[in-house]
Amino acid sequence: EKRSSNNYSSSTEENSVIYSIQRSWKWMAAAAAVALLVVSINFFQLDTNTSLQSETPAQFNLAENLSSAEVFRSQKTATLPADSLLNRGFEAALSGEISKAIAAYDEIINKYGDESAATKAYLNKGIIQYNSGGFGESIESFKAVIKKDTKRDVLKEKAYWYMGNAYINIEQLEKAREAIHKVYSMDGIYRKPSFRLLKKLDYKLGNVDYDNFEEQIKEGE
Repeated sequence: EKRSSNNYSSSTEENSVIYSIQRSWKWMAAAAAVALLVVSINFFQLDTNTSLQSETPAQFNLAENLSSAEVFRSQKTATLPADSLLNRGFEAALSGEISKAIAAYDEIINKYGDESAATKAYLNKGIIQYNSGGFGESIESFKAVIKKDTKRDVLKEKAYWYMGNAYINIEQLEKAREAIHKVYSMDGIYRKPSFRLLKKLDYKLGNVDYDNFEEQIKEGE
């Protein structure tokens, strides 16, 4: 009877130990799952921030993005003053003479505001302001392009694109998305990069359902 009692006691102790181990493993597994979830959330947040910044240039290449006069006129034809100033500003900017470039663009805006060169002057001025870190000022310049230009969609598309990137730099993501969505809906030269940027903005803003994404985008047009 004592042996039977001892066996029963030993069995009870073993069961208790096994139960305790099982509970410990369950607790450890749950804790590990929570830790993994936290790490995953932090990783995706960090990845989203990094990805968003990777799609947003710190500076735009002036040679590739600044506008100059369209037509190379013959020597017998006088160059329009606004076009001459536009080219002068372009050359100054590429030479690193930023203040001279801005002065040329301001002269176009003030003296020849009704000419097409004024639209390009606003666009160029905005790009230079963006590159200098004056994102708020650049946004105002890009808005002027959008307001003035009614015939050439390419200039308006560029203005929305630059403006959207400027809004990202000052963390106004709703306005950034609105501007980038305009770019996407125009179906022009920035359609593909604008699509990528919209996905990242939507993730950051909590719009994470990417099913039928293009249809979702068009719903807001």
